[in-house]
Amino acid sequence: MTQYKTIKVDRSVGPVGAVIGGVDLSEPLGDEVIDEIHTAWLEHHVVFFRDQILSAEAQAEFASRFGELDQYPFMTPVDGSDYVIPIIKEPDAEMNFGGDWHTDTSYKEHPPKATLLYALEVPPVGGDTLFADATSAYESLSPAFKETLESNTGVFSPKLVHGSGGGYKTEEAKKNLGSSYGGNAEFAESEVEHPLIRTHAETGRKSIYCSKPHTVCIKGWSRDESMPIFRYLTKHMTQDEYVTRFRWEKGSLAMWDNRCVFHNALNDYQGYRRHMHRVIVKGERPH
Repeated sequence: MTQYKTIKVDRSVGPVGAVIGGVDLSEPLGDEVIDEIHTAWLEHHVVFFRDQILSAEAQAEFASRFGELDQYPFMTPVDGSDYVIPIIKEPDAEMNFGGDWHTDTSYKEHPPKATLLYALEVPPVGGDTLFADATSAYESLSPAFKETLESNTGVFSPKLVHGSGGGYKTEEAKKNLGSSYGGNAEFAESEVEHPLIRTHAETGRKSIYCSKPHTVCIKGWSRDESMPIFRYLTKHMTQDEYVTRFRWEKGSLAMWDNRCVFHNALNDYQGYRRHMHRVIVKGERPH
């Protein structure tokens, strides 16, 4: 394990991820601190910070230290920042945002490498996020199955969720997701091809990348033929040995690597409000 000089790294949070302490993200951070956070992030796939007080501008500024910021295509950003979007579930809403295993916007030609989610208001119980180590899960697959997966390509699209027939287009979903959600109808029907198994651009390690919500099918296969593969990989990857459950507190920030970790926002806090701010950092095209 890496030894750090400027930050404290607690690895006891679960099978994947680490809690970083000894840093105030609202303050200007030196290059050595950023380099150590980046190293911990690559090593643990997701890093968590507690007790932070961040404006939207400060969150975006911190995120920009890790690359070019990107805009989420289906949500209006908050006032004062083009890159920070609100993710709010009101007490009377039944549906939540991001409530299935996925990597963020993997249907883009250049999906985000990093997502930074900050908690402004959290329910007294529930509302945790699960994170799954897609690298370790891949590495435990049989050699023959790895070869089969790596020889195929996935067709990725936002249409399953955001398209005209997607899960977020029902009247109930529109009411639940709020006025900030919507738009980009043409992009919502688009498709792009990515590998089912991607190689991390910085570490060189391979990870499962396809998901039920964002991968329409394996190229040349029907969706019905593809779904057993997607279901199996999801079930395999989300076994307890690969999953960390993160309990949010007001002022918590999580930064995860979409190239090697999946996440799932639990919807178990009906009657309470949850308010988050999210920023994404542009990544490279998957290979």
